[in-house]
Amino acid sequence: MRAKELLCEFYDPADDQLGQAKLDDTRRPRLTMLHIQKLRKSRDVEKYEKAQHLEFLPDMYGAAPDDSGGGMGAVPGM
Repeated sequence: MRAKELLCEFYDPADDQLGQAKLDDTRRPRLTMLHIQKLRKSRDVEKYEKAQHLEFLPDMYGAAPDDSGGGMGAVPGM
């Protein structure tokens, strides 16, 4: 699966017929190959987003670089 396919595909609620049950329908809904493919693609997108988030965490919560300037310390030159 290409990343382009993952990022260009959006959720369309008009296509989502699996979760819509009618009052007179007592059967289980059938999972078609199209439904299974959509579930797989959504799982792949979630895995990709989680990997991106895990790459970003060290930048967000990593140790601050040591530098002698800045902060609330004494003013240099005084």
